[in-house]
Amino acid sequence: MHPFFRVSVLAALVSACASKTDSNDTGAAGAAANSNDPHDDGTADEAIPPATIDAEAAFDVMGGPYDLAMAPDGRLFISIQESRIDVWDPETAWVEEHTRRAGSVFGIAWHGEHLYYTTSNHRQSGALLRLDGREGTVLATAAGTTVFREPTDLAVAPDGRWVVPDPTVGTLFVVAADGSTVDMMDPGVREPSTVAVTGNAVYVGGTDGVTRIEWPDGDPERIDDRPVNGLHAPGEALLGAGPRWGAFDVGADSEPMGNETIRLAGRMAGDDTLFVSDWGGATVWAIAR
Repeated sequence: MHPFFRVSVLAALVSACASKTDSNDTGAAGAAANSNDPHDDGTADEAIPPATIDAEAAFDVMGGPYDLAMAPDGRLFISIQESRIDVWDPETAWVEEHTRRAGSVFGIAWHGEHLYYTTSNHRQSGALLRLDGREGTVLATAAGTTVFREPTDLAVAPDGRWVVPDPTVGTLFVVAADGSTVDMMDPGVREPSTVAVTGNAVYVGGTDGVTRIEWPDGDPERIDDRPVNGLHAPGEALLGAGPRWGAFDVGADSEPMGNETIRLAGRMAGDDTLFVSDWGGATVWAIAR
């Protein structure tokens, strides 16, 4: 395992102030981002046990890290809120800008040989794109019958279609692999903002918990009441990240990981080492599971 590297203390200080934008409210973090306590999601009376595993700073970025995606070669891609996509190489322990003027990038995911991502224009129109080289190719937009407004995450369903949550519309979009058709599905949670896929099921997270949908015809089944900003499925596990609990095992009487260090746990990537974006600052954290 390579040592974790902190790119810039100055970047962290600058971004901690700059990242208090509307994009930080996307997900279950809205109440926390607008309160004096970044861990307050409206359930302040709930007793949160101490973290069983602490988090270490892996690296900093210039700007607020939103979503994370691990490439097949081990590099970690980071969407920078409403700006661009960066990449961190563990071999060099260095962060580089991967795209310029990519727009308001939110969700990112590797599939096959390409990085796919979602964008939103001030919650008025959104798009699903594939990154070809360093340029984006639009697969589906807000035109025609597609009503993307704020597509914040994406994952490939068991049948090969894309599932895309939209908290502004309050639905789960199901998009053909080539973007030719778009359907809508009940997510079973309020303001759905994150998705993960494992086995034959799609999991959707929102401000009031997590649901499981047996694909493709199952009804949403509530499996956890904790609000989440991110879902991640390494192996057979299902992990959530949220405003108060940090990272945790979804659907289990689990204890939090990293919640005493991470200001506002957002999205995750990785297996044995879990990387967590901090929506409350400019840091990506690492948790050894």
